[in-house]
Amino acid sequence: MEYAHSLTTFTLLVATLGVLSLSVPLLLLSSNSSPAQLPLLAFLISSGIANGLPAFIELYPPLELYGLAIWLPCYLIMPPSLWLYTKAITSPTPWHLRQQACWHLVPAGLALVVSVLLATLPKESLEQIFDSAAASPTGWPQLVVIAAFALMVLWFFLSGVYVVRILITLIRYRAKLKNLFANNEKRELHWLSWAVVVLAGTWVLSLFFSIPLLSNQSLPLPINLMALMHFVLLWSLSLFGLHQKPGFEGRYLAATENPPESSGSNNEKYQKSGLQEQQLERIAEKVEHAMGDQKLYLDATLSLQKLAVEIQVSPNYLSQTLNETLDKCFYDYVNGWRIQHAIPEVLQARKTVLDIAMDAGFNARSSFYKAFKNETGHSPSEYRKRNTTHPH
Repeated sequence: MEYAHSLTTFTLLVATLGVLSLSVPLLLLSSNSSPAQLPLLAFLISSGIANGLPAFIELYPPLELYGLAIWLPCYLIMPPSLWLYTKAITSPTPWHLRQQACWHLVPAGLALVVSVLLATLPKESLEQIFDSAAASPTGWPQLVVIAAFALMVLWFFLSGVYVVRILITLIRYRAKLKNLFANNEKRELHWLSWAVVVLAGTWVLSLFFSIPLLSNQSLPLPINLMALMHFVLLWSLSLFGLHQKPGFEGRYLAATENPPESSGSNNEKYQKSGLQEQQLERIAEKVEHAMGDQKLYLDATLSLQKLAVEIQVSPNYLSQTLNETLDKCFYDYVNGWRIQHAIPEVLQARKTVLDIAMDAGFNARSSFYKAFKNETGHSPSEYRKRNTTHPH
């Protein structure tokens, strides 16, 4: 069977290996490297081996018999390593690989054992496995093949589970950022969500690509397209992963700073706080007074903890007040004040949009545009056109 059967495919596979050969050493040698990057390294290395294998087979055809033995542990390590990377960069406290996380690696360990068993089978047995015209293997080789097939099914199931868990984790992570901070530029990890969704698609394609390996059938999918998708994905993960710092780095939380988390309503989230409606109203008045008179929103580093200290209430009570009484998360509440502060300057048009954004407490023009659109329904230029009276 020819895996890299065209010059285009072979070039893309080699290019993928080239990207990884640069990004992996950079991650290892980076002065800003952290334990959070270890799972990413595991993912990139296993992906590089799995996706570069067709190119190696093209250069050394005898390796084809051992393709499944090489692919199996690589594919089983990818989903949990990406999950651990997601947990690491979204952790509100400094992340380290702990013993309880090691159970995620058990399927990969089993795959490694089965791969060793596959690789140590006699050459005749391996040829029987991949030759549809030959008699099916029996005895011990047959058991090893069944185990390999079972692990392929397990990989497909685990991939789906991990993809769902990663996406849910990212959604909750962004919600936590909005409840704690008013500026989250370059911390929201939208790139990772898109990468995971597309990666899940390539894993589905890979399943349909891998099944024919057991019967030497022709490939049912355009291999050039798959090679291109893998190249773009691994290039993106390498590029963004190399520069991405943990979302809470520089502002890690103590246990007392964590607001209650719940996937339910605000009432369910805060039902154990014990605050009465009158108490919430008093806290809301203190917040409004502090923001209006002291203009705390102009501080680009303002956080829930800082505001709680300023008005002398606990962060959890402040979070409850914002969500239940003022009906806004911390991010939307603070940026609402900032936009109201910026509107007169937008109408006067004496400063650049970037200067207006910085003066109002934003740390990026893009976040200012987004907040302005959310608050007013228009971009700054549209708002100025609609609300400026032109002399006739």
